[in-house]
Amino acid sequence: MKKRIMAAFLLGVMLFSFAVSCGKNNKSNPASITTAPNADVTDASADGTTAEIELQPELPDYDCGGAAFTFLVRGPAFNEWESQDIKAEEENGEPVNDSVFSRNLYINEKYNVEITAAGVGDPGNSAKKAVQAGDQSYDIFMANTSESATLATQGFVYNLHDIPYLNLEAPWWDQQSVKDLSMANRLYFCTGDISIMCNDATWILMFNKQIAEDFKLNDIYDKVKEGKWTFDQMIEYMEIVSADLNGDGVISPKDDRLGFATHTSSIEGLFFGADLKTTSKDDKDIPYIDMDTDKIVNVIEKANTIMCDTNIAFNLSSNKFGLSSPIEHLQPVFENGHSLFYGEVMQCIIRLRAMETNFGVIPFPKADEHQENYSHFVHTTGCMVSVPLSSADTERAGIILEAISAKSRYTLRRAYYDICLEGKFMRDVESEDMLDIILASRSWDLGYIYGWGGLFSAFSNCVSKNNTDFASRYASAETKAQTALDKTLTAWEENS
Repeated sequence: MKKRIMAAFLLGVMLFSFAVSCGKNNKSNPASITTAPNADVTDASADGTTAEIELQPELPDYDCGGAAFTFLVRGPAFNEWESQDIKAEEENGEPVNDSVFSRNLYINEKYNVEITAAGVGDPGNSAKKAVQAGDQSYDIFMANTSESATLATQGFVYNLHDIPYLNLEAPWWDQQSVKDLSMANRLYFCTGDISIMCNDATWILMFNKQIAEDFKLNDIYDKVKEGKWTFDQMIEYMEIVSADLNGDGVISPKDDRLGFATHTSSIEGLFFGADLKTTSKDDKDIPYIDMDTDKIVNVIEKANTIMCDTNIAFNLSSNKFGLSSPIEHLQPVFENGHSLFYGEVMQCIIRLRAMETNFGVIPFPKADEHQENYSHFVHTTGCMVSVPLSSADTERAGIILEAISAKSRYTLRRAYYDICLEGKFMRDVESEDMLDIILASRSWDLGYIYGWGGLFSAFSNCVSKNNTDFASRYASAETKAQTALDKTLTAWEENS
């Protein structure tokens, strides 16, 4: 596949005569790095306080001659999911925008390059067409996780380990994504501080602090910190607060009070929250199917209560009240005090900026107290970074991508994490601690991303239909999943 694509690419180059516009100098004397690139460090000042030292990427001097370096990103058609982290035309007082502007200004001046973003309505398809046509307009693709996985399988992007100057062990790359999204020691896409989209797409819980106070449920943060925030505990609190307030015999998200308001993606939140995955990997980085049937059945029983018991939960994806929009219909259920808990992506912290009642942010619960750590999934809406096979110059791509990623750790990441979320939209100090737990406990599952054989669907269909017949669903999916896994693995190996 990759050979055919490369042939098409070379033909496109001959037909359209795209020019490589960056020049370079002093390649033999790369800039030195002052400290190990796998962790941030702090420096003690005279007054005893500490300040973070900005690590520098190990890159050579490089001059792009004023050329553009273009990212293919999501355009305006995606509304709140439009790219915000690559291009900023000017400063406007918003932390994320201004951090992008200052980061790009730094990169522009250091490397004599113009950072641009091409916003499109279908990043995956646009990326594929660009490579097939030998179009060198794009230096980096930023499609969503599923689209990026498809581009990898079809051979339209490079193995990131083959891109010069990318240091994928550096702290500005999300190390869990580097680990989880590789296969057979190949990595075609990952994320890091260059993008906020995977942060926005991280699944979390929020809770109404007024309802919690009214029912003396003031220990939620303590439960989390003590490792006792579990499915059983969440169900108990849901049952305590739920009530038919208008006495009409039907508990409604419009008129009454429920324990939980969400939609179907909280099934993923519960699956990954229970520290489950569809696959694991061996010591050669080869994935294999790894689903603990007994544990999954136990998780399903409790997940069914959390998602499907209409006396305590409202699931937008299966309701009889004619509600359908996550923003227009589901969000007001929580905003107007009709649910204690709200399950959605982290971006909703920003969407709830006008909510009058204070709310807190907490992790998704563990399956039980025996589970060592909390665990969170990133919705496939999150964007990944990949290098197109039609790249005009992989050395240039590696240098500029590494430089932008490194600078993003001290600009964009701070703006999103420290200023925008913790400073502007979080309602209390405890939620900041919860955010640390959530972002440090994210993981990715290739079996889920690719949907191999319907392994995850065997779980999600049980929960969405409120039954526990997982074993038979899994049995019918396992063989198909192994075939699909093997096919994907072969494609990855052939495409590098």
